[in-house]
Amino acid sequence: MERQWTLAGAAALLSLENVAVIAGLLFRAHTSVVLLGLLLLKFPLCRSLLRLRLGAAAILILWESLTMLVALVNVSLAPPAQVALFFSASVGSTLIALSLPLFAAAGTEVNPVDES
Repeated sequence: MERQWTLAGAAALLSLENVAVIAGLLFRAHTSVVLLGLLLLKFPLCRSLLRLRLGAAAILILWESLTMLVALVNVSLAPPAQVALFFSASVGSTLIALSLPLFAAAGTEVNPVDES
């Protein structure tokens, strides 16, 4: 089964989720510049995900796991925002997990060297 769409879907969803979180933080009275800078680091990770970088996939799965935890325990978020954040993080992680076979296929040699 072709799963190429899962990679593009994960990168798009995670980028849109990041834009929404940054936009929400910009409308708060006291937003940490460090937090905004940290969130801006997610965009290159999403781009690296499209380039089949296994490290980017691992970091994004960890990132989204922490995002799901924040969505569950952060009481300063409105309940609809908590649900939306948890849902998008879980769908993004699932799409990355479904695309993991693509990383194995990218790591195989196309033209093996003849050692004889």
